[in-house]
Amino acid sequence: MMRRIPSLLTLPALALLAGCSASSVSRPNLTLPRQFAAPPEAHAAGAEALDRWWLLFSDAQLASLEDEALAHAPDARSALAVLDEARATRSKALLAYDVQGNASGSITRGQTTISGLGGAGAFLMAPAGATTTSAGSFSPSWELDLFGRRDAARQAADADLTAATFTYHAALQSLTAQVASNLFQARGLSLQLTEARDTLRVARELADIGQRKAKAGIGSQVDADSLLADRATAQANVVQLEAQLSVSRQTLLVLIGRAGAAPATLAVDGALGAAPDVPDATPATLLLRRPDVMQAEARLRSAMGTLRLDSLALLPKFTLQGTTSISAIAGPAGYTTSLWSLAAGVAMPVFDRARLLGERRAQRARAEQAAIAYEKAVQSGFGEAQNQLATYGADRARLALLTEAEARAHHAFDGQNAGYRAGVVDLTALLTAERTWRNARTSLSALRATTLSDAVNVFKALGGGWTPLDPNHPVTSFPDQKP
Repeated sequence: MMRRIPSLLTLPALALLAGCSASSVSRPNLTLPRQFAAPPEAHAAGAEALDRWWLLFSDAQLASLEDEALAHAPDARSALAVLDEARATRSKALLAYDVQGNASGSITRGQTTISGLGGAGAFLMAPAGATTTSAGSFSPSWELDLFGRRDAARQAADADLTAATFTYHAALQSLTAQVASNLFQARGLSLQLTEARDTLRVARELADIGQRKAKAGIGSQVDADSLLADRATAQANVVQLEAQLSVSRQTLLVLIGRAGAAPATLAVDGALGAAPDVPDATPATLLLRRPDVMQAEARLRSAMGTLRLDSLALLPKFTLQGTTSISAIAGPAGYTTSLWSLAAGVAMPVFDRARLLGERRAQRARAEQAAIAYEKAVQSGFGEAQNQLATYGADRARLALLTEAEARAHHAFDGQNAGYRAGVVDLTALLTAERTWRNARTSLSALRATTLSDAVNVFKALGGGWTPLDPNHPVTSFPDQKP
């Protein structure tokens, strides 16, 4: 059974499509799986915890790194600059519908000289001498918005700004997730390095025992060489993990805005805490928080506003035009003139009509693409949340099983090691027990880091990492329209 989610998020964009004709833009198909079709709770308990989900880990270093990244990371500063550009672009788009016009002025200085003129003609000429001519004019114009062009432009500009705002939030959301994932990865490598060094210590002890037994004639040289090979392998594993940890630290430093610092300046231990529970709120509610879904919805509103604006471009434009000018001449025969006028104008597209119709058809296609992109964003968002929740649940169950397996493997190795030292257990049994324990320990350490990263992915998939707007107070208002 399939149901449609009654999401508050879908109402604004669908309101734009409600008044459109069947030949205009299709309604997005928001059919979703039944498990995600629960009615959303506007203020679900626990949803606010997703705003700063990293605090749920009760990890002081993680919280500090997240704050540092949000304040200094290049990604955060770049996203803010893009948002500032969008704000300026919105203001510029709306100013085009205010009163337009420029003032101009000029000053001209000249010299008049009269020669070779006598008789009555001399009385008809202006007196000779220096003259200064000052002139100024102001010609404002204003379009009478009889058809709602300004409203359509505001709708598109507001939607573009809203989309840019959610792009900004998405950048911060991605940044915080990367910081946490890289920190947990670094800690996992640190823990594996500690365990690898412990393995190397044991391998060295066993290699020494094997050499002594071979020299004493109570052990074979083949067994001793096998233990030496294990020691070399353990040493190589330590070198590899040290390099990986250094790279992971440097990556984390770049993310938080400290790219120039040496990796050793970032302290990373192998402390991997327990993964937190997901806040108690319905997935439908939490997915209303996803910036990518809200961004797609805003882009649909922008496309619909632009389509409406392109349709209105086919209608005539009525303008009021005023002109004021003044000119003053200072000199022997100075005088001042002034002029003002007020006119009404109308402009109707004639030869441009075919081009405007083509642009409207292209914009309708772009609006259709935006509707499909919105549909895909919603469905992909729910699909991602479903997959991440399933992965997180499975890995937490595996973590409990591997914890038990590692403990039993460790106990078995301790017993075989004691028996080998006492000479009652052969080398093959010891190495088998040691490799079983080592593999179980490596798998457990990797899974602990992976489970923490899974939690990060779940919080990101559910829209955590930013403070959403109140769904009862949308960013902008937009009426129904018929493009």
